[in-house]
Amino acid sequence: MRDGTRWLVNRYYRFIYLFFDSKLTISKLNFTKPTSLILYGHAKESRRGVRFDMTRTLTDVAKVVAAIAVVGIHATSASEHRFAALHDYLSLDFLSVLVNQWARFSVPLFIYLSAYGLTKSDKGAGGGLCNNYALFLKKRLPTILVPYLFFSGVALAMEFHSYTGSIANFAQKSLHKLLIGSADYHLYFLVILAQCYLLFPLLLWIFRRTPRAFAVLTGFCLMLVLALLYRGGENLLAHLGLHHPDWPAAFVVYWLPYFMMGVVHGGEASVGTNNDQLWKNTATSPAGRKLWNSIAEAFGWLWKSSAGGRGRTIVGAAIALFALAFVLKDYIDASYQGIPVDYYNHFSRPSVALYTLCVIIFLRTLPSPRESRFAALAPLTFSVYLIHPQLLRLTTNYFSGLPTFFGWIFVIVITFLLVYLVTQLTNRLALHQSKLALGIVRCLGLR
Repeated sequence: MRDGTRWLVNRYYRFIYLFFDSKLTISKLNFTKPTSLILYGHAKESRRGVRFDMTRTLTDVAKVVAAIAVVGIHATSASEHRFAALHDYLSLDFLSVLVNQWARFSVPLFIYLSAYGLTKSDKGAGGGLCNNYALFLKKRLPTILVPYLFFSGVALAMEFHSYTGSIANFAQKSLHKLLIGSADYHLYFLVILAQCYLLFPLLLWIFRRTPRAFAVLTGFCLMLVLALLYRGGENLLAHLGLHHPDWPAAFVVYWLPYFMMGVVHGGEASVGTNNDQLWKNTATSPAGRKLWNSIAEAFGWLWKSSAGGRGRTIVGAAIALFALAFVLKDYIDASYQGIPVDYYNHFSRPSVALYTLCVIIFLRTLPSPRESRFAALAPLTFSVYLIHPQLLRLTTNYFSGLPTFFGWIFVIVITFLLVYLVTQLTNRLALHQSKLALGIVRCLGLR
């Protein structure tokens, strides 16, 4: 019994390192060394072996795709409710549902990429944790808080225009909305980012000192979120005599695993550990070892048959598509059960977490291009995220008969074009040291 428990614990730790620990040394394809699964596709030679990396161009392309996906979620939400009521698979509503469920990776991926970019670009300047912490917050927090307060103020002013209650009651409600990011439906993301920024220096400090423990903690946090914080875990909580905490969607706990994963992957260039040492002398039962090696042989054939990079990308895409099918089935099953869409259709449901992890796997198997015209749109994505709800409202009001799928495409084109034009205008004004240009840049989150 003790050997079996030890074997299960050993397998758990190996899984955690396979996914979350990204400083790997490729050796013979044998799962007795947890260094050869297809989760890490783009390799670079280093003194310590092979490390995996994503270039700035690749992450920029991923940000643009994620921004398009986020707009898709918001643009097609009405179709989700209509399809859940009618289940017409030959309608544009179902096409919009496909877009909506495909896009579910977007916000977790944004969180992951934010941590990845921050960690990779951090130079570890001297001065100690406290000094670096203050410098980091001084540089990063204003880029989030200024546009957050601006767009929250706009939304609250529009609400106040038609408000009939007392000013004191409105002020109390407004303060609550500011704290949880609910002044407008998309602003919760900025509250998440602000919390992640507050934690980032501490997380990076811990990671640099104990990368292996940090990787294990990342996996544990993800499983904790899925098992306890997701509403599907209410039965488990009931057995423990606990209740669902009912925290707001902007609470960082829901998103911390993705951010921590980005820290792990982003810090791979500065972590020089050889994970083979970790697995030496680990006890496994003969039966467990035989099963594990059988699985290793299957993955070994898959890996060798996909040598050269392109095959691994195909495998990564297949994994992501399989996870997407699981997300779609999860949505359709819940809709047939009559469960309200808003109750289960969120980012912390287990199928979406699995899907997000698979998208990250796919992303890390892609070859990193040196340059891309698509990546040039990346500096616009933050402002696109901030502005698109207003354009969606205008589209809904003036083109009410437009199917949501086409509305999504229309808003994407108009929003990117508008942000590009405003960016060009502010750049020209900045040449004359215009304070107006500086104010527009800060309020709209322009880059």
